[in-house]
Amino acid sequence: MQSTGNSALNNLAKSPILTNTQITHAASLAKSISQENGNRDAALILTCFSSGLTTTEIAKLTVKDYLAANGDILYESKVREQISYNGRSRPLFWANPKTNSAVDAHLAERSIRNHGTTSLKTFRGLAPDSPLFVSGRTGATLKISVQVRDGQTYYSCNQLSRLITRLLELSGVQGASAQSGRRTLACKMAKHGIKYSYIGEVLGIESLEAVKKLCRDSHPCFKTIMGSIYK
Repeated sequence: MQSTGNSALNNLAKSPILTNTQITHAASLAKSISQENGNRDAALILTCFSSGLTTTEIAKLTVKDYLAANGDILYESKVREQISYNGRSRPLFWANPKTNSAVDAHLAERSIRNHGTTSLKTFRGLAPDSPLFVSGRTGATLKISVQVRDGQTYYSCNQLSRLITRLLELSGVQGASAQSGRRTLACKMAKHGIKYSYIGEVLGIESLEAVKKLCRDSHPCFKTIMGSIYK
């Protein structure tokens, strides 16, 4: 379980919202500054801003959360209850072509480096239960810290949180963090007229008031909504 108290939700609601240009620039920068982990880091940035996942959930993703056995992308997947921050399953959509292209590049590189590979042809030759994102140098997974408080076990991936914050800073976005990814996605959905209940379902936030607060600075794009009605 990951802590999701009022303080965490308040911090999420204060996170900067990034534009598509800023996100693309951060991913391009991530790819260029590390020969070993560039593809992985670009995929991590894009996943952070397109999935609604927390950093800990991203770190816990496995190959089978992204790929079907035949190697196709699972465009409609799910955040399994075993990795969800609140212990409840919810939808996971791999709907962003840029994100998918970056993840595919990382997986192709894994195959070349024999990181989590098998002799089977299923799952593109990768072990289905292996982490989706691994180190380009060692094949190791992202580190997850465990804390026990008041009888509850909490997980956090500070390594990924720090990485995303650093990459965003290097790309010129001040004050942004991995939490900006979840808020940016929520605000994009709100601008496209998506109901708060659906936004909450994707992010795993049950309180509609919390979702409204998260999207407070967003306004529906009525041109997009009206255009979609007649498609």
